[in-house]
Amino acid sequence: MKKTPAPPKVSSDHLNKLEVGKIVKAFMESVEEVIETMGMTKIEARTKAATLTEHAYIKGDAAGSLAFTGDYSGLFIISFDKLAICEITTNMLFAEKPYTNHRDADVEGAIGELTNQMNGVARNKINKLNGWKANAGIPSVIIGEDISWALYASGTLVIHIPYTTPQMHELYVEVAVSDHPVIGEIKI
Repeated sequence: MKKTPAPPKVSSDHLNKLEVGKIVKAFMESVEEVIETMGMTKIEARTKAATLTEHAYIKGDAAGSLAFTGDYSGLFIISFDKLAICEITTNMLFAEKPYTNHRDADVEGAIGELTNQMNGVARNKINKLNGWKANAGIPSVIIGEDISWALYASGTLVIHIPYTTPQMHELYVEVAVSDHPVIGEIKI
């Protein structure tokens, strides 16, 4: 059984961001890997536009979310503009005719599957790197037009990372971390 490594000797504020950064990096890598392998789409993170806050305001036309709990806890959300998820689903399903309706059952299924796969890959990476384990439930999928979703949680660190597809459509990743094995319950 792996032991949780001792925390690095750094200031409390830096530790919060450093330790949460390890979790976020695993989620970023998993998003890129899963969309590239399953969705046959190379996406680009716009890391200079990433933000770290105590709340998030998710936007888009479709989103998938999945909570995780265990040695570390939080919420993973990926949201898409309708053209981005249609582009990814078309590639993922090798569709002869491009998907144009983000409300299509195939698109909804793709969002759920991508969300589940991304979360699983990220949790596996975190476990291999640090020995930390977390479980996840069943993904939730929300589809609409210009949906917005406010996420507020006292003490939670929320990282927002925008991405673009090859056709310059947008998707966004939100990783909210509320509990961490090295720093415990997060206090900002």
